[in-house]
Amino acid sequence: MPALLRRILLAPLPRLLWTGILGAGLFRLLVLVSPSTARLPNVTLGGALRNALMTLLLFVLSLWLLERKRPRDAGLAPSRAVPDTVRGFLLGAALLTAVVGVLALVGSYRIIGWAPVPDGTTRTLLFGRLLFILLCVGVFEELASRGIFFRLLEQGLGTWLAVILSGAFFGLGHLNNPGATWVSSLAIAVGPGALLAAAYVATRSLWIPIGLHWAWNLFEGPVWGTPVSGMATPVLAVARLPGSTALTGGDFGPEAGLPCIVLATALAVAFFVLAIRRHQIVTPAWMWWIGGRLRRTPPALPAPPASAPAPAVPPSSA
Repeated sequence: MPALLRRILLAPLPRLLWTGILGAGLFRLLVLVSPSTARLPNVTLGGALRNALMTLLLFVLSLWLLERKRPRDAGLAPSRAVPDTVRGFLLGAALLTAVVGVLALVGSYRIIGWAPVPDGTTRTLLFGRLLFILLCVGVFEELASRGIFFRLLEQGLGTWLAVILSGAFFGLGHLNNPGATWVSSLAIAVGPGALLAAAYVATRSLWIPIGLHWAWNLFEGPVWGTPVSGMATPVLAVARLPGSTALTGGDFGPEAGLPCIVLATALAVAFFVLAIRRHQIVTPAWMWWIGGRLRRTPPALPAPPASAPAPAVPPSSA
C-alpha cells in the first residue's frame, strides 16, 4: 500500500470508522455463535458482562490492528488497574455524596427507610450483584466513550473539540433512558461527560474514569437510593427528592440537577488545569499549521528612498 494512502486510511478519524465497522462485525459474530448471549438485556448481569468483554476485545483489537499499540499505551496498563480504579472510585463516591448532601441541605433529599429486598435474596447479595454489574457498566461505557471515541477524536481534532463532541455523544447516548429529556442529555454532556474526559486527559489512565463512573452509579442508586439515569436501583436506602426538578433532576436523577452539574463541572475544570500544567493538552499538527499561517506577518514594505540633501547655498557677500 502506498505510504500516502496508508497515512490517509490510518489517520485518527478514519480509524474511528474502521473501529466501528470492526465492532459491528464482532457483534454479528456473537449473534451467529451465541444468539442467546447477544439477546441478553443490558441491565442483567450477563448483559453487562457481555458489553464489558466485547468492548474490551474491540479496544484491544483496534489498538493492535490499526495502531500497533498495546492497551497500556492507551491508558489501560494492568499495573495501574487497582490503584487508579480505587482513586477514581473514591473520587466518584465523594462527589455523589456531596451532591446528595447539598440536596439534603436545601430540603430536596430525604431518606424514608430501607429499600425492600426481593424474595430469595439478601441485601448483601443484591448489593454485591449490583456492585459487579455497575463495574461492568463503567468498563463498557468508559472504554467506548473515552478509550475509543474520545481518544481518536482527540488525536484528530485536539483535546478541546474532542471534549465537546464526546460530551455530546455521551449525552445523546442517555437520551432514550427512562425520564430523559434534552435538558438531562445536556446535563450529562456538561457534567459527567466533561468530567470523565478531563480525568482521562489529566491522568492518561482509563482506570481513573472507570473507577469514577463505577462509584458515580453505585452511590447515586444502590447507596443513596436516587434514580440512576432514570433507572431505580435502591439497595440500602429509599429516598424521595422533593423540590424543583432543576435541583433534583426529576425522574432522571440528581445527575441532571443543578448541584451535580456545578460540582462535576468544577471538578472537571480542576482536572483540566492539572492537564494544562502537565502539558497533556493535545493540539494536532494541522492546527499548528493553521495557527502558524494566521500568525505569519506580511513582509514589511521597502523603505522609501532617502531624498538627496539640498545643495549648500554660499553666503552672499555684503
